[in-house]
Amino acid sequence: MRSGSTYFFNVLRRNEALLCFNEAISGGKGRFKEIPQGRLEAQKQTMNHHFLDRDDFAELVEARDAVMHLCLEFPEFHDYLPPKGVLPSGLFTYLSALMKHARSKGKRPVLCEIYSRGRAGALRGAFGGFHIAQYRNPLSQFGSFIHLVIERGWWAFLAFPLRELGISGMHPLYRLVPEAWRVPVLPWPTNNSGQRWATEVHYMATVASPRLETIENVFRWHLFSWVLSNLAAVSYSDLTLDIDTLHDDADYRASVIRNVAGEIGVTPDFSDIRKFDRYYEFESFDVAVVCNQVISTIRSALADGRLDAALRTLGTQPPITPAAAAVERLLEKIRDSLAAMTSPTERHYIGVNEWKGIAEKNQRIWFNSNARWLAQHLYPVAAPAVRAARRAGIPI
Repeated sequence: MRSGSTYFFNVLRRNEALLCFNEAISGGKGRFKEIPQGRLEAQKQTMNHHFLDRDDFAELVEARDAVMHLCLEFPEFHDYLPPKGVLPSGLFTYLSALMKHARSKGKRPVLCEIYSRGRAGALRGAFGGFHIAQYRNPLSQFGSFIHLVIERGWWAFLAFPLRELGISGMHPLYRLVPEAWRVPVLPWPTNNSGQRWATEVHYMATVASPRLETIENVFRWHLFSWVLSNLAAVSYSDLTLDIDTLHDDADYRASVIRNVAGEIGVTPDFSDIRKFDRYYEFESFDVAVVCNQVISTIRSALADGRLDAALRTLGTQPPITPAAAAVERLLEKIRDSLAAMTSPTERHYIGVNEWKGIAEKNQRIWFNSNARWLAQHLYPVAAPAVRAARRAGIPI
């Protein structure tokens, strides 16, 4: 999320020999029978998806009759770190059907996912193929999360790391996070829409708290999520794509073009790539101190073998990239991000009272635990009413 993944998907979808599905591992997209009017323009304005000439759901909607009846209920975080590195049978059947549909059109299937970092090893073991792990400057990425809270009152991206770390929180990879810094482990039952919704909103309410220590915790959780989940992807991928370097470095871009072209048979066009440098400093904590806490934790887990052991549980075959090499690549990216933050073109300072005001301004009724409990148990009635209110422009 917010790492240029939709942009890279759009670069690939321009190739007529490919059929690209964007974020197919998402329960919400399985419910679309047609693309809502005005959604494309909203994506361009709100999400910086200016490069899209058609909705990123389009291929999934076109495949609906053939495939989408197999789409699971809310699969995004269910077995996100697959037990023993084996992809669940339901997800295997669904993704196999998508690939078969693409081949029936004479095209090579491509899956572009923000919900697949932890599944990279299992996906590789199940399907083979060519796997690309993509990431972005973690400090600027966090800035994009904050930007959407300030501009749109949108907490979902800021809460994404909590769902990623918390719902799979008992897995050895995420238990590398020291206990004092762990995210609360909440259930994600795919067969109970009310409970799943309550889990999602609980995590959003956690990041939206105006308490002094909240934003420091949220940043630390983001950074642990960024390192650990990207390690899961980088370790099992054929190519690592640094979207910032792709923009900044012509030699690196040429290398990526050669690698991707060799795999898909056509030269990808990155001529319209853009970069968003967004950095936020907070009065309540020191970004560099938290970065060093995370770096120290990861180095310690690498040194005593816990990290390598955890990564090996994510696939039925050994990782392609050794843990030490993957760690060094990502920790170097954090160090580079800190250096870039010292002289950015766009850096914002947020005081304690200012952040408290932002959090209080963007509270939702569901962030109250009593209201959330009531809505959870009335979900079959409440959910359609909430969706109708949002369509009418009421912020809920």
